[in-house]
Amino acid sequence: MIRVALADDHPLILRILRQELGRELDLKILWDTSDLAQLLPLTRRETPDVLVLDLTFAGQPFEPVSTIRALRAQYPQMVILILTAYDDPAWVEELIQAGVQGYVVKSDDFSLKLAEGIRTVAQHRTFLSPTAVKALSSSQKKYTLTERERAILRLASDGQSNTDIAQTLGVAHGTVRNHWSNIYTKLDVQTHEAAIRAAHDLRELPRPGANRRHELRTPLHTLMGLTRLLLGRLERQGQLAKDDGELLEQILLEAERLDHLVDEWLT
Repeated sequence: MIRVALADDHPLILRILRQELGRELDLKILWDTSDLAQLLPLTRRETPDVLVLDLTFAGQPFEPVSTIRALRAQYPQMVILILTAYDDPAWVEELIQAGVQGYVVKSDDFSLKLAEGIRTVAQHRTFLSPTAVKALSSSQKKYTLTERERAILRLASDGQSNTDIAQTLGVAHGTVRNHWSNIYTKLDVQTHEAAIRAAHDLRELPRPGANRRHELRTPLHTLMGLTRLLLGRLERQGQLAKDDGELLEQILLEAERLDHLVDEWLT
């Protein structure tokens, strides 16, 4: 039995994963959470064999690379599989170097790929969904900046101040300032904004607008997951049950949310 934990900021994604993985006889879901603050306490209380982790938690400061390195150091027997909408080569390569053993992009029919991925990484073998394989093959594999410098730039590009960055990374404010000094020297720039632009040009940061694309893709992938869930039930049972009406309502709500986000993007 493979013990699995799920961490994703979207409750409906967690519901889809629980229902789909719950049908796998060799997988046991220990817990799930959409609250980043609960990730470490839950892991400490019930350490899974495989942690399935998203890369973003809306409204919650999160730096995935440093978090993954800390988890790998504290729980060396636990393997981490990333499940995310992000398909940028900079993310895939960076996270594999940080110690993740699996990377599944949600657009790759994650409800089908995930169980296979969990079984693979539980055997300490690498698992990449097709889009992740493509992204990794196009990554540059050579960096001007250090891992910590890239982390600071990612957080800054998300709008975090030096104080916020220091708190997220668990370092002193002066340490962040020192890193900025090194970044300026390496990139030959004089402002945070210029450093972020230069790092994007060097492909050491994910593409500009990655967070906005993630906001749009989350409801889209939820719609895809819910629809596949219902289609699977229809194929297995020949009809839908009464309680499937709730899932249809969720599909409508997610479609409305996606429509609203598209309006925001275009205006």
